[in-house]
Amino acid sequence: MLWWIDKKGGATMKENKLDQYRQLVSFLGQVLGPDYEVVLSDLHSILAISNGQVSGRSVGGPLSDVALRILKTNRQSKDSCTLNYQGRGINGKLLRCSTFFLKAPGGRLEGLLCINFDDSRYHELAQSVFSLCHPDAYLQQNVQISQVSQSGSETFYSDLSTLIDDMFARVTCSSDLPDHRLPYRDKLNIVSSLYQNGVFSVKGTIPEVSARLGVSSATLYRYISKVKKEADPAIP
Repeated sequence: MLWWIDKKGGATMKENKLDQYRQLVSFLGQVLGPDYEVVLSDLHSILAISNGQVSGRSVGGPLSDVALRILKTNRQSKDSCTLNYQGRGINGKLLRCSTFFLKAPGGRLEGLLCINFDDSRYHELAQSVFSLCHPDAYLQQNVQISQVSQSGSETFYSDLSTLIDDMFARVTCSSDLPDHRLPYRDKLNIVSSLYQNGVFSVKGTIPEVSARLGVSSATLYRYISKVKKEADPAIP
């Protein structure tokens, strides 16, 4: 057997299989070239990466927000991959991203293989060619170059603190109070939003979030339990 099951019900690769995937990441990175980032991750963090300068990440970094949502919604149970969605690197560059779901026998998810393409220099080249072929006035009147929407894109993080900072900014933007001074219901709403976005599936988030909210880890676990019951009353 090449797999064992982790505490969250997913499968974890044994070392010999993991080495094969690491070699595949390196191979694909060299074949595709420096504009393609190839990333191998388990259900918690990045295990191997080639051309990490594309998104600005490295081994040990957390999963992206899209990867967390995939795990939270169990999307991988019916799909083998998700293709050509938009991402944004730590450096702000827009990327074209695709993710393949690595599954153990029986269908349990054990990891993600992602390829993120930075096509910015090709867009710049296309702009240059258009400007050479057409006078500016003609270009403005007759050639429309569509801009990719920046909404709904995938966000990559260099470390756990950056991930949590971004998630907190999304759910507390309407409040002027420091996080630790928020009333109980507001804190519970924050925990609910973080839970819905899969944040608590990342190792190390409990102490980080509890410190931000000014509560103990035990209290945060009670918040999470309450949120789970509100989301699914069937949970005991």
